Amino acid sequence: MPLPHFTNIESAYQNWEPVYLNLFEVTIVLPPAIQSLHPNAQTLLLENTTNVSFPTYPDIAPQTQRFKYTTRMFLGMPDKTDTTVDIKFNMNQNDKYSVNTFRMMKDWYDLVWNNEDGSLHYKRNIISDIVVHGHDKEGHVIRRVTYHNAQITGFSGWEGLDWGSSDIASLDAKFVADYWEDYYY
Repeated sequence: MPLPHFTNIESAYQNWEPVYLNLFEVTIVLPPAIQSLHPNAQTLLLENTTNVSFPTYPDIAPQTQRFKYTTRMFLGMPDKTDTTVDIKFNMNQNDKYSVNTFRMMKDWYDLVWNNEDGSLHYKRNIISDIVVHGHDKEGHVIRRVTYHNAQITGFSGWEGLDWGSSDIASLDAKFVADYWEDYYY
């Protein structure tokens, strides 16, 4: 006699695949002002991204309307429609002693505010798009989120040096985006 949970649950008897959290790719297009400095940036950032999150949808605050002795609830608008994106990267040095992921994030950050000379740039010169693809085992994209007008707000990971540590450095970059498009299939 077959087990009822295998014969009654569609995902079991149809042999549906689970969604794996480690099957993703991130495409970051650097702002045009620094693309020429890093011609292989898209590939290097794609290959070295180790952690990213899909957006969390904002809670919609209910609004109360009172009529005599009763109340009714209506849904308003979210408090904000922008979002934040945190991405973690591997840091590796190449044959020319350059740590590319660090250099790319630092060059982007310098467009926002350069700590060496105090220069600033317009938003149109520092924005980019970040695309996160979630896919299945065979590489079919099952969800794609595009963060539009992304701007780097900070990065860290190469600060805490320690003689007693054998840890490998990683880079955590923080971004804000004006809005996002979420495609799921």
